[in-house]
This record gives sequence, C-alpha cells and structure tokens, in this order.
Amino acid sequence: MVLRTLKWGGPLALALVGAGASSAWAQATTVPGCTRPPVALEDVAPGAAGSSPAHFLRVGGTVFFSADDGEHGVELWKSDGTAEGTTLVRDISPGEGSSKARGLIAFQGEVFFIATDGEHGNQLWHSDGTEAGTQVVRELGSGVEGGNVDDLVVMGERLYFSASDHVLGKELWVSDGTFDGTRLVKDINTGGGSSISTGSLRVVGSSLYFSAYTEAEGFELWVSDGTEGGTRLVRDVLPGAGSSNPEQLTRVGDTLFFTATDGTRSLEVWKSDGTREGTVPVTDAMGTRADSFPDGLTAVGDRLFFGLSVGGEGAEPWVSDGTAAGTRRLKDVRAGREGSDPSAFTAMGGRLYFTADDGVGGREPWTSDGTEAGTVRLRDVRSGGEGSAPRALTAAGARLYFVADDGGGARLWESDGTEAGTRGVASVLALNPDRLTYTQDTLYFSAEAAGWGREPHALAPAYFGDCTPPLITCPEGVTVEATGRAGASVVYGAAQASDDGPAAPTVSYSHASGASFSVGTHAVTATATDAAGNTRTCSFTLSVRDTRPPTVTCPADVTVSATSATGAVITYSPAQATDTVSEVTLDYSTPSGAAFSPGAHPIEVTARDASGNTASCAFTVTVSAAESASGCGCSSGFAASAPWLLLGVLVPLLQRRRPGA
Repeated sequence: MVLRTLKWGGPLALALVGAGASSAWAQATTVPGCTRPPVALEDVAPGAAGSSPAHFLRVGGTVFFSADDGEHGVELWKSDGTAEGTTLVRDISPGEGSSKARGLIAFQGEVFFIATDGEHGNQLWHSDGTEAGTQVVRELGSGVEGGNVDDLVVMGERLYFSASDHVLGKELWVSDGTFDGTRLVKDINTGGGSSISTGSLRVVGSSLYFSAYTEAEGFELWVSDGTEGGTRLVRDVLPGAGSSNPEQLTRVGDTLFFTATDGTRSLEVWKSDGTREGTVPVTDAMGTRADSFPDGLTAVGDRLFFGLSVGGEGAEPWVSDGTAAGTRRLKDVRAGREGSDPSAFTAMGGRLYFTADDGVGGREPWTSDGTEAGTVRLRDVRSGGEGSAPRALTAAGARLYFVADDGGGARLWESDGTEAGTRGVASVLALNPDRLTYTQDTLYFSAEAAGWGREPHALAPAYFGDCTPPLITCPEGVTVEATGRAGASVVYGAAQASDDGPAAPTVSYSHASGASFSVGTHAVTATATDAAGNTRTCSFTLSVRDTRPPTVTCPADVTVSATSATGAVITYSPAQATDTVSEVTLDYSTPSGAAFSPGAHPIEVTARDASGNTASCAFTVTVSAAESASGCGCSSGFAASAPWLLLGVLVPLLQRRRPGA
C-alpha cells in the first residue's frame, strides 16, 4: 500500500492508492450503423423500370419518400428499413395518377408534404404513417389549379409556406397543423396577383425572409415574424417598380446574405440584419461591371463561400466574412481566364467541399479551410485529364458522401476530409447513386442494383467509416479521509485515451476531479469518444472514509445522599461529544434518572459516529447512606429510647409476681 498526500487548497487529506491491479473496467460502444450493412429497402417497382425514389425524410424510426411502383403513380411510401416494412402509405391520387408527393418536412412528429389528389391541385398534406392518418390539412382554392403550395419551412412552432387560394395569388401562409390554424399571413401583392418568389423562404432566428413582388417595388427582400403587422419590406434595393431580384438567400449566423442588383452595379452579394439601414452590399470590390455573377452561396461556420466570375473571366471560389476587407478570391484554382467553375458547395466539419476543374486533372472534389494554402484537391479520383465528375456532395455527420466515376462507372464515394480517407464505398455495388439524403444518422439514396431498376437504398455512414472504439485506461482508485460533514474533495489522476484516427479522442467523466464526495464508495466512469462517435468507457472507485473517532467529555463525578434505605434516584448532566464528519450518539452504562443504591457507581459513556467510530469516558456516581436523627449510629431500626420504654413495661409485671403482693 502506498501512502500519498493530496493537497487541493483546503485541509489535507490522505489518499491511499492501491499498488496492485486497478479495479477499473472498460466497455466499448460503436456508433449506430456499425452492425448494419447497406441495404436495398425494397424492389418497389419490380423489373428494370425502377421506382425512382426521391424526397427521403426520416421521422423517428420511419423513413418517408416518394416512389412510383408502376401501378399507383408517384405516391408517398414509408419504410422501417426492411423489405417487409417498405409499403405504400396511401394512394392519394387513385389509380395510375400521381400525387407527386414532395417537399417532405418534419413537423409536430409527423411528415408534412405537398401533394395533389388529382382534383384539388397541390395542397398541404400531413401523415402519421397510416393510410387513415394521411389527410389534407386544409384545401386552399378549388379545382386542379387550386393550392399551388410551395416552400415548406418551420419557424418556431409554426409551418410556413407559399400558396394561392381561389381569391388571392401566391402569398405567405402559416399553419399549426390544423384546419383552423392554417391561414393567410398577409396579402402582400393585394388583389389576385402573386407576390412570393418560389423557393425563397429562409429562416434566420425568429425572422422569415423571402423575395416578394408588388407593383410599386417589384421583386424585393421582405421579412415576417409570422403576423400581418410584422410582415414588411426590408429595403427597396432597386428603387421604384424595378426589381433587385433577391436570390440565393443564405443564413450565416444571425445575418442573411443574398444576391441582388441596385441597378448601378453588377449582381452583388448583399447582407441584411432585417433593417433598411442594415441591408447593404457586402462590397463593390467585385466591380461595377455587368458581368459579375456570384453563385452557390454557402455558409461554413461564420463565413460565406461562393463562386464568382468577374470581368469575363471564369468563375473561381471566393470567401467573405461580411466585410469589404474580408471578401476575397479564395484561390485561382485554374490560372487564366477560363476559370475552374466551382460548384456543389457543401459545408462539413468547419470546412468547405466543392467540385472544380483545375484544367489538368479534370473536375474532381476539392476542399478548403478558408485560406489559399488550405484550398486543395481532395483526391484525384480518376487519374488523367478526364476527371471523375463528382456530384451530389452530401455531408453526413463527420463524413462526406458523393457520386464519382473512377472509370468503372458512377459509384458512391466517401471522405473523412483527407486524401487517404477518400475512397469508394466498396460495400455498395449499386450504380449511379442519386438523391443522396442524410437524415437521422442514415444516408438514403436511389441507385440501380443488379436485376433492379432505380430503387431506394440506405446505409449508416459509420458502417463504412470508423467503427473502432478508442482505447481508455482509468486511473487507480483513490481513498481519502473525510474532512467535514460534506465528506471530502477528491482529486484523481486523468484517464489515458488513444485512437487509431488522426484526432485524439475526448475524455469526459461522470464526476469531476476535485468535486466533493460524501462518505462512502463512489464509482466514476470515464468515457473516451473519437471523432466518429465511437466510445469506450472504464470505471474506477473513489472512497471517502471516516476513521477518526469522535471526542467525548464526561460530566464531573456526582456524590449524593441516599433518600431512603435503598439509595436515591439520580439525574446527572449529559456528556459532551463532537465529530467533524457526522452526528454523534451517546450510550451510558447506567442512564441518567436511574435509581442508585448506596455506594460508588462508575458510569461509562460511549460516543459513536455515523461510521461506527467510538470513543469513551467515565465518571462516578456515589450514594452516601442516610444518617439517623439521634446520631447513635443504630441500624436496628428502633429509636434510641426503645430500651427505657421496654423497662417501663417489664418492672410493673415483675412487681405483680412478688410473694405476698
């Protein structure tokens, strides 16, 4: 046993650390999906035609999507991940007609979407996954041209969308999921004309931005808080009836970025905080020429990335922090006037991923950390000048998935952001993946499998990534002496963790070192988590013990006179006891208030704390015999005059017996 002294700024505590084997144990957990191979959900449309699934959305344990099984047209389907659990939800447009279910979004634990039953136009629908629970929320307009619903977005506890009814054009609507709670927010372009620009609704905090048209201002930037009074024009960027045409609305933190023109300069990147004064061009450094075309606005952390062609030169990647000084070309990927034409901008893990053609290796995947030096080709997937034509870049947790052709056909690829970690997903043999959608830890896509047409597939990215938990070794257990009623503050050593990945795993503890622990034994769990989310835990014990006895002080000795021949009832003062850790109980060999016979009686007092530690002391209770009134010291029980009284009785008797009396 090794004796160690720990110090943490307060009282010292002794820590006993076992020199033998640690009592720690370990348990490993891989991320979801490591035990599940990729699967084809179902051959929805048997044969070579395929069902062309799209619009994947997972709600709870169910994934919803649209598909055409060849009998019912494009309808809403669902799957629990098995072939048996992949079924049609409802034939909304009966027969071979298609409801064209699309725009799926999760709201209030259900899926809301846009569909038509063939008679009432594109309306807002909702589904709980059952046929009976798949209903239109509220019919807007009438006939096959009614509704015209688009752009479903959730802000707070409401669903917003654009729609038209039989009276108004396309305007902003809101719904709480009920018939009565589905209403027009504001008739922006009063009368029968439409105002909302399709695809422009963007949520920034508690504000909904969009592009809307009025005859007086044209297409300009608007904002709404969900009320009619709070729905207003932000700024007439191009004054008058002309349109600035706000497009590519993109949120970066609390700021909205978009492209627009004020008529005096080329198409520029603008930003807005929701006020007229705060709606300004980011910079005119891109030139006032009419051939400036920013495209692909994408937020990565607190920066905006986009492609830009200026002055007739080809497009290259740019970056902006929202200031003129911080807006610059990221890198001239393809030197000369032709440009690398960057596209498919995607954010993952604080980095930008995109495709570009450097003029040497063809179009390949690239990545950037926001600096020129950190803007590099991710991998030359297809060697030579043809390029792999990557597309459908999709961030899936800590992995990037995309479709690329290395010369053997378009297949699914993955990347951890490094060249070595960019590889084809060998377990997915299906060709031409498309519609890649990452939802609730699973990647869904359509692909062409052998003997099938284009059908739905699913995989958990962790299955193809890092499924090896990190290693962790816990420190040895620690035992300390309690220092007060709360126990003691205990400092323990750090657990040691390692992983086969490039990043060191993080370590967390169920109880912090230096925290206060009550008297007893406490299990502390240390958890190591790697970049992929795999974990391994170990446990060790902290013991806070109380081995110090309490202190006890007995009362002074007591001497009293007997109040009767049997002694006396005596009440004595209590002993005094204290303990630094817990309350103390006192036990007396003879309790106060008991009857004591004449003589000396030793009293032993035992003090016991909550941990069972004891201390004792003793004092004496003495009872003196009662003294007689005459002071003769007689102990017969008769008074001192008793002999004379006896003679007084006997003398007359003797005189009666004299002869001759």
